[in-house]
Amino acid sequence: MMVTEVLSYLQGQMEALARDVESLEMRGRRKILLLHGVTEQSKEDTAQVVAGVMLEHVKFADFSVAAVRRCHRTGCNNNGSKPRPILLKLRDVEVRDKMWFEKTKLKGSSITLSEFLTKTRHDAFMMAREKFGNSNCWTQRGEVFLLGADGTKRRVLNTRDVILR
Repeated sequence: MMVTEVLSYLQGQMEALARDVESLEMRGRRKILLLHGVTEQSKEDTAQVVAGVMLEHVKFADFSVAAVRRCHRTGCNNNGSKPRPILLKLRDVEVRDKMWFEKTKLKGSSITLSEFLTKTRHDAFMMAREKFGNSNCWTQRGEVFLLGADGTKRRVLNTRDVILR
């Protein structure tokens, strides 16, 4: 009996530590966005490409290359079959949030903007979209939300939370 209590306690401690690590990882990603669907050119300046998209599609006149801390394509070059996403780390959270909330202006184009979620949160988001539909799931500031059948907004942190909803 004592052994099972200790194991249960240790399991709870491990889950708490995993949640804390996840939270810290997302905090480090709070200024990062992913830009999908932008045509890839050889020897491109990705910061300039992002600035062009923001000016042309989003009409974000205040956006400049100076707002970008780091910017590059992710993944291996796949020989043009599908453009690789651009990982974009910004200098200020305010600029990132303005971009995020203006992303609706990208509708109708092949370009989308997404948050750079951890694997745990990305898996939870994908499972929630599959279970509840695209229009009932969204991310905001690194957190995954879903709209339940009763119309209440709920935050989920992992796939287990999605299964339990």
